[in-house]
Amino acid sequence: MASADWSSLPAELINCIADCFLATSDLDYYMDFRAVCQSWRSATNDPKSSPDPRFRPRHWVIIDRSFGGDKTYLWVNTTTGRFVPKELPLLRNYWGSSTTPDGLLILMDNKLPYAVTLLNAFTGYRIRFAAPLPDQITESAALVSGSPPTLVLLCNKMDIDDDLVLLKIDRKVYTAYPESESFTMHEERHACPLIRLALRGIYTDGELGSVAPFPVDMAEKIFAVMMIYNAEPDESSDDENISMSDEKAAFNFLIGYDNRCYLVRSAGEILIIFKLKGGMEIYKMDTESYVLERVKNIGNRAIFLSVNCKCISVNADKFPSVDANCIYYIVKSLDYSGDYICMYNLRFRRGEKISRDMGRGSRPYTIIQHLSSYDLQ
Repeated sequence: MASADWSSLPAELINCIADCFLATSDLDYYMDFRAVCQSWRSATNDPKSSPDPRFRPRHWVIIDRSFGGDKTYLWVNTTTGRFVPKELPLLRNYWGSSTTPDGLLILMDNKLPYAVTLLNAFTGYRIRFAAPLPDQITESAALVSGSPPTLVLLCNKMDIDDDLVLLKIDRKVYTAYPESESFTMHEERHACPLIRLALRGIYTDGELGSVAPFPVDMAEKIFAVMMIYNAEPDESSDDENISMSDEKAAFNFLIGYDNRCYLVRSAGEILIIFKLKGGMEIYKMDTESYVLERVKNIGNRAIFLSVNCKCISVNADKFPSVDANCIYYIVKSLDYSGDYICMYNLRFRRGEKISRDMGRGSRPYTIIQHLSSYDLQ
């Protein structure tokens, strides 16, 4: 019997198989699939030259930047639980390698004028921005789809006062198009703090939510809830200097001002999470009617909160050691004995310490340690 000629499969069937890989953001499988033969490449779209958002690594996050050697990163798909190491020698020509919420690497040229390039590590697709980065530290960034696409940066400057205390000052949001000569500072009063939270928070399952300004009335609703919980007051104001004295910090702690607010897209929903001294509170945002609804159960999802307002949501069914309907977070030690990873169970509404963080442990790290500390890598 003659062997099957796989190269002669109908184009419709080839695209059906390819779409299955894109549905779970398994871009490495998609690239391998196209590499089989010329007819399969001809029947499918080439992601190296396409801005199609389907080709962005939406569900992928980097959990280890020193895996197996220089410029080899360990990625995990937060939907399927699959791990992929990728060697990226191209990064030797750039400085920095932070990521956007939908998995694109943000690279800066290592020579003047320090222009920015966004790289899809799975497909090789690049977007080059002519504008040099602002003379500030880039905390987070996101790419907003459009024609042309918009790069949004959350930046701040660091300074030291007379008492040698490190200060964060002049936190701003900047935007630019690929052909822009420079970044433009975003100044809309109501939207700017919300964009800050979104850029730092919507790191989720990799799906990028809207980082364009929410309507003013929606922003005011979110800020009103933040005020109720005394959550992250410096993020809801436009004060240039967000540092405070030790006395004020102690007072704010007593009245709950150490509470934190996170925005996270989880399984297609935008959640607003308040990490409080006495537990957690979660609200769901209806993106059509812009109504906030209290949430007591997140199903099979588990959410990891960082100390820097970044967070990710994973399908707990795909990670054997991760518990569903739980929120993981790091508790800083006041006596320098080591930080702990804690888990808050939404069903029983209680938290518990489960392990030390990566700072005190040794390899191999657990998946919970990686996911809890991924933005610190």
